Amino acid sequence: MDSSSAGVAVSVDSVANDLKNQSLGSDRGDSDDDNHSKRVRLKLEDLNWDHSFIRELPGDRRTDLFPREVLHACYTKLLPSTDVDNPQHAAWSEPVAELLDLDHTEFERPDFPLLFSGASSLVGAIPYAQCYGGHQFGMWAGQLGDGRAITLGEILNSKSERWELQLKGAGKSSYSQSADGLAVLCSSIGEFLCSEAMHSLGIPTTRALCLVTTGKLVTRDMFTKVPIILNWFFSSASHLFMRFKFHVECYED
Repeated sequence: MDSSSAGVAVSVDSVANDLKNQSLGSDRGDSDDDNHSKRVRLKLEDLNWDHSFIRELPGDRRTDLFPREVLHACYTKLLPSTDVDNPQHAAWSEPVAELLDLDHTEFERPDFPLLFSGASSLVGAIPYAQCYGGHQFGMWAGQLGDGRAITLGEILNSKSERWELQLKGAGKSSYSQSADGLAVLCSSIGEFLCSEAMHSLGIPTTRALCLVTTGKLVTRDMFTKVPIILNWFFSSASHLFMRFKFHVECYED
C-alpha cells in the first residue's frame, strides 16, 4: 500500500462519532453499553437479503454491457468488472456496520477486500445497475443510468430497516457510455466523509461502509489509486430511492 492509501488506512469511526457528538451536544449515556451487548452481530454470509427492487420491477432481458438504449426495464443484471491487483482495505465505518447488524470483526477477514472490490462474489447478492433518466443543463437528457455503480441488493436488519448495498467504481455497465466506470481515491474519500457529516447534521443521505483500493491506476488529471466505495441507501418512506425515469416509464406504459 502506498503512502496515500496508508494515510486513510484507519477507521473513520472517530470522525463519525465526533460529528455525531457535536450535533447532539450531549453524551450518549450508560444505556449505550446495554444496547451494545444486545446488538445483532452477523457474518457477511448471514446478512438478511431481500431483493424487492428486482422482484417487483421489470428487468432488462439482455446482459451485454456495451452502451445501448434499455427499454421497458428498470435495471440490468451484471457483475462487477473492475480489474484488481492486491486490493487493500483502506477505511471503514463501524457505526454503519452496526446499522446492518454486521459484526465488526468481519472487517478483519482476509477476503474482505476481495468481496468489496468486486473481485469475489458476496453470498446472497444479485448485482445490477439501475436504469433512469433526468435533466441536465435544463434539458431532458433521456436515459442515464448507473454508469459506475452496481447495486448488490437490499438488506433487512433486525429492526426491519431496509438498506440498499451498492459498490461505486465497480466497472462498466450498459449505462457507462464512454466512461470507464471507475472511481478515484481522492474524490471517494471526500464522498465518504461528507456523507457521514451530512448524516450527523440530520440530512438524509447515503452512508459509506468501507473504502477499498484495487491496487490499479486510472488516468484522470493524474495517476491515482482506483478505489471501490461502498454506499448504503436507506429510505424510511419507500423500499428504495426511486429515480425519476421509473415514474415516467410507468406513466407512459
